[in-house]
Amino acid sequence: MPEIPSFNKGFWNTARVGWFLAVEQVRRSSRGTTALIIFIMVLTFLNLVVVSGLLIGLISGSVSAYREGYSGEMIITTATGRDYIEHSQDLVAFLTADPKVRVVSARYAVGGTILGTLNQNPGKNERPNQIAIYVTGVDVNKEERTTGFSRFIIKGSNLNPDETDGILIGANMIRKYSSFADANIPGLDFLRDVDVGSRVRVMLAGNDGEKITKDYFVRGILKSKVDQVSTRAFITADELKRLLPTNKDEYQEIAVRTDPAYAPTLVARAKTIAGPSEARIQTSDESIPSFLRDIESTMVVLGNALSSIALVVATITVFIVIYINAVTKRKYIGIMKGIGIDPGAIQLSYVLQA
Repeated sequence: MPEIPSFNKGFWNTARVGWFLAVEQVRRSSRGTTALIIFIMVLTFLNLVVVSGLLIGLISGSVSAYREGYSGEMIITTATGRDYIEHSQDLVAFLTADPKVRVVSARYAVGGTILGTLNQNPGKNERPNQIAIYVTGVDVNKEERTTGFSRFIIKGSNLNPDETDGILIGANMIRKYSSFADANIPGLDFLRDVDVGSRVRVMLAGNDGEKITKDYFVRGILKSKVDQVSTRAFITADELKRLLPTNKDEYQEIAVRTDPAYAPTLVARAKTIAGPSEARIQTSDESIPSFLRDIESTMVVLGNALSSIALVVATITVFIVIYINAVTKRKYIGIMKGIGIDPGAIQLSYVLQA
């Protein structure tokens, strides 16, 4: 049997002795002191990793929610000064035919007013129980596949695909459910006494100033981190299309789910069909509001700065803990060296303890 080289023997013995010394010192040390050291180290680690992660994660979560709950990987909206997407039917046909596109959700959207009491005449010293709102018409099945629409319903139920008298309203537009109801922001109105099962009246602008009105029953309340969900009202696409006075075949929004890496290529291809004057075609990242981008950049810089400071603090903390541990046991270190224990084993024991 070949003999083990003396270098390997020495290294193995040093490692064994170092491990033994480390374990015994930890076992025989004060439990309170050990627990305190561990607690300090945990706080140092959390300061190093968690704080910066939270700062960046909060804004990243908002961006992810925007993509997953509204825009998909690609979003097409109306061009500046236009009320609808030009040639939107051709765009939808092109996108649907692409084998890398998973689902396309085309939406009608128009500004309108909702009355919460079916009566425009408020009581004495009362504000009218009405709000201006964006009414969106969706294909229920396609919207569910695109954004998981039903998961935003906090009360009530989703629309049926062929429903003609049901409506979903965003939580931030109803006083009972809004997070801003107690903020007393001037000019910010909410629907009062509206809940699931209530009857509301939707008013849209028609031709020549004519108003298009229809009453609906509130089927559900929607709440999401995405404002485009929590501040809108939703009915079926066929129902809103029937109410629109003109351009019934042209959509206002088209959300597309596809591979994120393929989205820029798909945007470039779609722009060859519709020019910048006909539609605004963007990836999800491009369509994120500019203020959200600014916040994201600020959080990244702030997170990196805090991480750098935390790294310095963590280094000093670890050094102090190890230094104090070594200084308080100088006598024992001298005894161990005196009885012939390899200095390398003593050093390794303190490294293992750290």
